[in-house]
Amino acid sequence: MAEVPAVGWPCASCTFVNTDLRRRTCAACRTRRAAPPPTKPRTKRKAEAPANTCGGYAARLSDYKHKGVTGLPETEDAPAVLEAKLARLVDMVRAADRVVVLTGAGVSTSAGLPDFRGPKGIWTLEDEAKKKKRKKARPPDLASISGASFEAVRPTFTHDALVALERAGALDFLATQNVDGLHRRSGFPRHKLGVLHGCVFTEKCETCGTEAFHDVDLGGVSFQPTGNACGTCGGAMRDTVLDWDDGLPPAEWGPAERAFGAADVCLALGTSLRIIPAADMPALAERFVIVNLQETPHDGAAALVVRARVDAVMERLCAALGVDVPRGGAP
Repeated sequence: MAEVPAVGWPCASCTFVNTDLRRRTCAACRTRRAAPPPTKPRTKRKAEAPANTCGGYAARLSDYKHKGVTGLPETEDAPAVLEAKLARLVDMVRAADRVVVLTGAGVSTSAGLPDFRGPKGIWTLEDEAKKKKRKKARPPDLASISGASFEAVRPTFTHDALVALERAGALDFLATQNVDGLHRRSGFPRHKLGVLHGCVFTEKCETCGTEAFHDVDLGGVSFQPTGNACGTCGGAMRDTVLDWDDGLPPAEWGPAERAFGAADVCLALGTSLRIIPAADMPALAERFVIVNLQETPHDGAAALVVRARVDAVMERLCAALGVDVPRGGAP
């Protein structure tokens, strides 16, 4: 039997630390759901992923069989085709009175975080692992593709460009499916930001709703108590990261839905548009543009589909609009 560390060990269901030698899971997980059956422990592959990475985030989620299509090839438009599409994109944004943006994992890959459905994405490799397991082959090591830690990465050009566009009056609202907190770090105004799937750095008071944004991944999922007290009312703080079966918080979804419904143009940046209800948001706008290297289920309804890297597209868009993009995140 392996020796148990004196200071505790990771919970079998999340990334919190156990201190009770008799338990495999922490108190929060035992409150929300039963401990995993001893005959079906979490896989070693998931346990090897550092907790504060995309792989660790994936590992803390419940098992879910309906993640959708993964591993589709990535393609880029030919230079001449891209030039024509960028010119049209600039015209659309210039003519719009209200512009909104939906972001996915593709806006953070240049920061060092992997995506989830790309050729080497987290869910893609998870699907490959399951296939190899059936063939009794060695599955890929999730830790090796988990990328940099959430704490170490910094906003990309796209994150900073969205801040610059908002300050220039060219962007009305931003909704993100990402949990990495990079839009907050970039300085995007919170009242114009819908964090649809939660954030690994954010906890929220269950009593008064006060938020606290931290420098470290809180390690929770599905609104578990973090152990902290609210600085405003003393209430219990809970993590904000959604699990697969959790509904979108009305405080995030409501403002986003209203803003997208009133928009002339929506830009869907770096998202495969396969997780609902977020995937349906671009269609709420009068017209929407998809910027993604992979095809999406909504390509046919889009006014424009650009196959290019998001940073390159945003650089060209901001230059054409005369919007300067300072680098370095929030002042």
